[in-house]
Amino acid sequence: MAGERMRKSDVDQLLTIYFSERRRLIFQLARVRDAIAELKRRKVLKEVGGESSLVKRGPGRPRKIDGAAPERRGRKTGGKRKRTTKNGGYRLNPWDLMVKEVIERSGFMVREDLYAIALEWAKRNDPKRKAASVDLKLTQTLQKLSGKRGVLGTYRSGTRRGYHYGLKDWFFKSTGKVRPAYLDQLK
Repeated sequence: MAGERMRKSDVDQLLTIYFSERRRLIFQLARVRDAIAELKRRKVLKEVGGESSLVKRGPGRPRKIDGAAPERRGRKTGGKRKRTTKNGGYRLNPWDLMVKEVIERSGFMVREDLYAIALEWAKRNDPKRKAASVDLKLTQTLQKLSGKRGVLGTYRSGTRRGYHYGLKDWFFKSTGKVRPAYLDQLK
């Protein structure tokens, strides 16, 4: 090859081929190194603690064996499970009841207006709670109550920022639109 005369395009093509071959070999070398490290780790684990400490469950639901249901081994960690009432909704705490009663009395309400009422209510019923904490608690309450099993529905009118919160009875179940009888309550 040294004695042959090559065009520039041939040299470029050969360089490209050699570089791609080099990248492929480096990739394969990395895979081989990983496999060797894994095998060494397994060997040490087998000598020290047995194979059972090595086996881990992958992500997702475990497979059923011969049509049998998988064994459940206790509760999931990561959060407190919400208790539900017999009708499918959440058990309501004093904050939930306050928001629900205010909306029942006043009609559709925006979060901004609910926040002012919640501050006053918190001064009477939970005097140690600060304004930032009231804001957070109101947000949590509205998310809980306007969720799938909650008692509130949401409507975005576009005239004010955010949602208008109202009772689920004020909305059509199938479409989620406001019933005509309650449209006059929107501010």
